[in-house]
Amino acid sequence: MKIKNILIMITALVIGMSLCGCSMTSGLSTDSNMNFDQYGEGYPQIAEGDDGYYYADGSSVGIYYTASGETAVYCSGFGSIDYLGYYDGGVYAVSDNTLYFVTENIKVKQFEIPEAENLTNKQFVMHSGWFIIGGLSEYGTAEVMRYSLEDGVCETVYELLDADYVRLCPYSDVLYILSGNSANTELSGYDLDSGETSVLYSSGDCVFTAPFFRVTVEAAYMSEGGAVYVYDVTSGGISMSFDFNSDETTVYEIGGIVEYYVFAGYSDDSGYHLYVKDIYGNDKVVTDIALSDDIEAVICGNDSQRVFVWVNSGSGGSSIIAVNFLNGEFQTLW
Repeated sequence: MKIKNILIMITALVIGMSLCGCSMTSGLSTDSNMNFDQYGEGYPQIAEGDDGYYYADGSSVGIYYTASGETAVYCSGFGSIDYLGYYDGGVYAVSDNTLYFVTENIKVKQFEIPEAENLTNKQFVMHSGWFIIGGLSEYGTAEVMRYSLEDGVCETVYELLDADYVRLCPYSDVLYILSGNSANTELSGYDLDSGETSVLYSSGDCVFTAPFFRVTVEAAYMSEGGAVYVYDVTSGGISMSFDFNSDETTVYEIGGIVEYYVFAGYSDDSGYHLYVKDIYGNDKVVTDIALSDDIEAVICGNDSQRVFVWVNSGSGGSSIIAVNFLNGEFQTLW
């Protein structure tokens, strides 16, 4: 399916839904868990499975069992874990430039990914039978590569010179790629079936430094600082939707975007403050998590009802707090 046809279909769906006012059951691919996109380095990787939440803990993969609330070591013996994902009923991990399939107390080597060795600011995605990695080369080029989960064959699908970042978000049979620098932003769509790439937006009118990136049936959303921007499929332009910091009294930093919600937060002497808005800028939940002095906190993931905050207490270790962004209640998972 060509990119142009996809955008026409998306526009038609949006118009049709607004006219009839009915709900729609999507037939799009759901074979990858995109609720746990990882954009930064140094924070825990979290993946939602059928029985609970898997998380990277040093050289081990831990599990939090939803039914019992217990935690345990699921599999150990890794080096530093760069990625942890739950895909097609199984757990996958990237460690030492190798992709592993992980079961309880067993890690099975899938294939090596030496192309990732010299990349920085890496993001990993599993979707529609592909393992996909994006990052920056030592020469400042944004590179995106896909690997077949069947045989590990690697193919470069996107490059952009003089880039400061690259972000990935698959939707249906298209991998959307956001990349650029302080002078230009480029939004492209790579068709996973045909192998064709189309540039959807390229301009210096709206630039980003380290954005979060999400594609929905309606539009593409990206962030800059505390502001949310939207790519309109009809006009082909990018404009600001809303800004968490419009009152100029606080400095929220966005920590994630999902299909209908945007998460932002900041820390001060009284604790960590989490602010949730829907994708249109309407207030949903404001939650304060009391923390002692000199404790770092950051949003590190979410599922359909909770946002996860990683809390680093220095010598006291770290923990994960799950905040229900529908009612503001929270609990410490581990």
